[in-house]
Amino acid sequence: ELSNAEVNKLFLKQPSIIHMSFQSNTLPTLDALQNHLNLTVAELRKMILAQPSTLSYSFHNNTLPTLNALKGCLNMTDGELRKMVLRTPDIISYSVDDNIKPTLRALKGYLQVSRAELRKLILKAPRTISLNFDCNIFPTLEAIKNYLNLDHDELRSIILRLPSVIGLSFDDNFKPTLDALQRRLGLSDEELKKIVVQMPSIINSSNTVLKLDWLQTAFNLNQTSLIQMVQKTPILLSVNLENTLVPGLIFWREVFNDLDDEDAIKEISSKMSELTQSNK
Repeated sequence: ELSNAEVNKLFLKQPSIIHMSFQSNTLPTLDALQNHLNLTVAELRKMILAQPSTLSYSFHNNTLPTLNALKGCLNMTDGELRKMVLRTPDIISYSVDDNIKPTLRALKGYLQVSRAELRKLILKAPRTISLNFDCNIFPTLEAIKNYLNLDHDELRSIILRLPSVIGLSFDDNFKPTLDALQRRLGLSDEELKKIVVQMPSIINSSNTVLKLDWLQTAFNLNQTSLIQMVQKTPILLSVNLENTLVPGLIFWREVFNDLDDEDAIKEISSKMSELTQSNK
């Protein structure tokens, strides 16, 4: 059941709902959508609140053809389609022929990926479908390529491993994160490029400078040793500081409780990849 505030928000985002008959229009649409995607009430509720325009579409004339075409285009299972719609409910409003297929064709051609690779990319980052290739995707990929001086294969590898990069703002997300990393470590452009190519998830890292400060202090590293540690184990910058790195250090310090602090830190330093897994 929706709260009054949620109902008001729904009407503000999709005023046409007011003029629709609940029994004749809205309820059949909700039932059909729920049954087709095998949604729980909570999932259906979340979807409608995120994309209320869904209620204004005829399920059989609009929504169902879109879902079937999308499913066929990417050779998706029912479960994969369900997951995609839950993550990106606005795809229901897109035209497969006018929006989705042109984007997929252009992206496939630009990256020179196979259909299977494209499918995997979209399933990992479904928001990509909502982007216009010429206005959004192409400028972002070109900016990334030029910023890191990547060749085509390097760019392709980064995108296939971290497709969510496509949806990032280059100026607001990508560049500030890597600029901060480069400044903090004093990396050359080539060293920065090597780290990103090796571990693309660094692009999505938060609190990068804070993690570097913590690593340097916790392991008593000079700048050169800090750089070497990050280059050897770049995943250190991709995991959570408070929930993984700090508990991980505590756990491994207890493992080596028969050693003094200096020797224990040396032992832990040789197991940095294990540190990123905390105490699992």
